[in-house]
Amino acid sequence: MKLIADIINELIDTEKSISSPLLKTKVLASRTQNAQLLDWVSNELEGYSLKDTLPKHRIYRCQLIGTYTVGYTQYNNQPIPTDGLPESLEDSVRSVEFYQSISGLENLYKNCTSGVLEMPLRAELTGVIGYNWQKLGNPYLHLINTRKKIAAGTITEIISVVRNRLLDFMLKIDEEYGNITDITELKTKKDEINTIMSQTIINTSGDGNVVNTGNKAKIEAKIKITKGNKEELIKHLQNLGLNSEDTDDLAEIIDTEEPNQKTKIFGTKVNAWTTKMLGKALDGSWKVGIGTAGSLLAEAIGKYYGF
Repeated sequence: MKLIADIINELIDTEKSISSPLLKTKVLASRTQNAQLLDWVSNELEGYSLKDTLPKHRIYRCQLIGTYTVGYTQYNNQPIPTDGLPESLEDSVRSVEFYQSISGLENLYKNCTSGVLEMPLRAELTGVIGYNWQKLGNPYLHLINTRKKIAAGTITEIISVVRNRLLDFMLKIDEEYGNITDITELKTKKDEINTIMSQTIINTSGDGNVVNTGNKAKIEAKIKITKGNKEELIKHLQNLGLNSEDTDDLAEIIDTEEPNQKTKIFGTKVNAWTTKMLGKALDGSWKVGIGTAGSLLAEAIGKYYGF
C-alpha cells in the first residue's frame, strides 16, 4: 500500500521531521477506523494531557539545582539534596515529564541554544525542600530557589523512540499486509493490527522468536548476554546476521554514553546506530525480518546495559 510505503520512507530519513509520517499515520488510522492507533498518534501529534496516559519514554530523571544561603554566604547553581522527602514527592521533583506535541518538542530542542533545559519549581515546593534540608542538620540554611535541570538531548531521544517504534510497526504491517491495496480490506485486519501495535509501539518486549524474511522460518533468539560483556553482545548480533563492520561501530560508541535506566531508553549515538540497522533490514542488506529488527536490537543492547 502506497501510504504505508510513504510513511516508511519518511521515517528512515532521520534528517526530516517526524511530524509528517505521524500525520500520514493518523490518516491511515482514520481510514481503517483503528481507534487504538488513532488515539496513540493523536497524543503524539497534539501532546498528552494526563499523566496516566504519558508513556515511559517521555519521563526522565533530572538534576535538582538551586540557590541557597548559609549565613552571609550565597551559593548559586548548586545540587540540592532530597534525602528524607516522601518517596512520591522525591520522584516528582527528580523527574521531568514531557507532555508536549512532537512538533513542540522539535521546536523546544531547536530553540535551546544552551544545550540545557531548566524548569523552576513552585515556591511552596522550594519551601518544603528547604525545610527538609534544614532538618538534615543545616539549621542556618535558607533555600532561595530550585530548578530541574536536564540535557536538551533528551528531546532527541524521545523523538528517536517514537520514530523507531512507529517504523517497527509500519515495517511489520508492510510485511504482513503489503500486498493489500484496498483500504476496505485492511479494515478487516483491525484486531491483527492492534496486536502488532501492542508488540511494537506499546509493548516492545518480544517473545524471543523472530521471522526470517526469506522463508518465514522462525529463528530462535534466546539471548545470553551478561551485563557489560561486549564480546557476548557482538557475537550475538553477528549471529543475527549483522556484519563485523556494523558491530564494530556499535562497540566503539556503546560505552561513550549512558542509557536511561528508568525509561530504558538508549543514548543518542546508539539510537542513531539502531536506526541505521533498521534501514539495512528494510533494503535487505541485513537479512532478518524487517518487522522485528528493532525489537531484536533493543533486547540485545538492553541486556548489555543490564535492563
